[in-house]
Amino acid sequence: MTRNNGFTLVEVLVAVVVMALIGLASAAVINTMMRASEQSEEALAELERLQFAMISIEQDLRQLVKRDNVTRSYLFIDENRLGLVRTGWLNPQGLFPRSELQPVVYVIRDDVLVREHFYYVDVSESSEPISRELLTGVTAFQVTPLSSADVFNTSKSPQRPGLRQQQLRTYRLPSAVEVSISTGRWGTLTRVFLLADGGTDASPAP
Repeated sequence: MTRNNGFTLVEVLVAVVVMALIGLASAAVINTMMRASEQSEEALAELERLQFAMISIEQDLRQLVKRDNVTRSYLFIDENRLGLVRTGWLNPQGLFPRSELQPVVYVIRDDVLVREHFYYVDVSESSEPISRELLTGVTAFQVTPLSSADVFNTSKSPQRPGLRQQQLRTYRLPSAVEVSISTGRWGTLTRVFLLADGGTDASPAP
């Protein structure tokens, strides 16, 4: 009598169970890799937004112009708020209904760092700003004016008495400003930006 070679039912069931276990393990590994990739992409996107926010602040501060405005200050510093007038907003031959100077305000609204600007420097109370959200999850936005000694001798004078104050209004620009942004994800990040005309007195521009 000839016996047919083949798999028994038990062998087939064992093979199925082994393949199922391998499939589950592979799915778990792939799921973990996908979650890690998504988290990395999210962190990278947030880091890019943070870098863009810092670049935006730097560009505005570098192009700060001494122009009289409604704040009666070249550099308006308040709690979680920074205001200034910048140049470099090109308007060839006056083609656009706006000024070449741009009043800019950085402010926190609902844990979001927002950049607002207006079409004209001499704004009224009814003027609506053009807003752009720069960074989410922001808990604090602090701007501190620095003197030359603070910029170049920070190790000798770690504390700056009299410089940190609310609603600082002055027609004298500091040599630099220290900008600190506190976020839930990245903690507090601080950068120092030099001002082109800082440290000199001048009357407001007309």
